[in-house]
Order: sequence, then C-alpha cells, then structure tokens
Amino acid sequence: MSDTAVTESDFDTRTRLLEAAGPVFASSGYDRATVREICAAADGVNIASVGYYFGDKMGLYREVIRGIRDSRERRFPTPQSELSDPTEVLRAIVRTLLSRILADDPTGWESQLMMREMQNPTPVFDELIREFFQPLFQRLKRSLHDLTTEAVDEHVIDQLALSVVGQCVYHKFGAKVIEILIPATERKKHFSIETLVEHISAVTLSALAHTKSHGVVAPPQL
Repeated sequence: MSDTAVTESDFDTRTRLLEAAGPVFASSGYDRATVREICAAADGVNIASVGYYFGDKMGLYREVIRGIRDSRERRFPTPQSELSDPTEVLRAIVRTLLSRILADDPTGWESQLMMREMQNPTPVFDELIREFFQPLFQRLKRSLHDLTTEAVDEHVIDQLALSVVGQCVYHKFGAKVIEILIPATERKKHFSIETLVEHISAVTLSALAHTKSHGVVAPPQL
C-alpha cells in the first residue's frame, strides 16, 4: 500500500470520527458519551482508532470543540486596526461577538455542544476561553479605553466589557424566553444581528458617558 493511500485512509478515519463525535457529544454530553457509541456512529470505526488519532476521549472532544472554534474564528475574525473610529470599532466587536454566538448551525449540534460546555465545563473550557474568547475580550477593552478621554479604573472597563458580553450571550441562552416575551413579527423586525449591534453599542456608549460624567477615574500614579 502506498504512502498516499495510507494518508488518505488515515484522513478518512479521523474525519469520520470527528464528524460522528460532535452530534454524540452534543446529545449525550461529554461524560455520558462513550467511545463505543461514537465509533458505531462513524460507520463502525475500530474503537482503538480514538486512542491512535486523539489519545483518548478527551483528546477527541478537544478536537471537536477546536474545530467549532476555528470555523467561527475564520468566519468572524477579531477586528484589528483597519477601523479608525473608536465607535465603529466597538460596533465591529459587538457584531463579531453576536455573529460567533448566534452563528447559523444547519445541523444544530454545534450550538448545542457549545452551550453544554458553557453550562457544564470540562477541562477544555479554560483553553476555549483563553484562545477563542480572550483575544476578542481584550480587543473590546481596548476599544472602550479608546472611547474615553480620561483615565478610567480598569475594573470599570472590565465591568463594561462583561456587560457587553452578557448582553450578547443572553440572546443565545435566553432565546426561548425572548420567543415567549417578544412576538415573532417584532423579533424579525428589531432583533436581527445588526439591530442588536446598534442597541448594545448605544447602551455601552451611554454607560461609558455616565461613567465619565460621574468621575469614575483611575487614581493618580505615584
């Protein structure tokens, strides 16, 4: 058998495991999902293949989460320095956050799995936050600093940044509540990503102006 054939076979087996594992983890959760179940869903891949390609079940799970993360990062990259207007930077960051959180998921399992991970963290959670979320969070904090003309306590910037994140996340975790409270016609008209970007940005700018007007500033450096 040629090296090319071996490589193609390895790629096919690894891909089948990843494609099968995602829906199983999403449906059962990491703890209840079994390697046997995943291999059966991958058209009867040998159970030993999980250890060969991923080390163990956690290694496979980590690669599934990483795949979702990488896909959303490619679709919705962290805004860099191409925008000069701090307000537009803020809007771009809010748009990226909302887009990543509310990204279309035709299969449904990706969003379900990410919500499971947020609600019941595994050892992958720390990596997910540090590598996927933290760069965007730091970019958000820099944009808030750029929007003020005076020194503001860092904890105030942290609170404002987390407030932005909280508003974005709620539209995912609170989707069922929103469906009950807000009529479908109103959701369609006023709850698109772009209208939410404008609303969340306006609330944040108002909060920042309130912070500045009330003199919440950093202490002088000694």
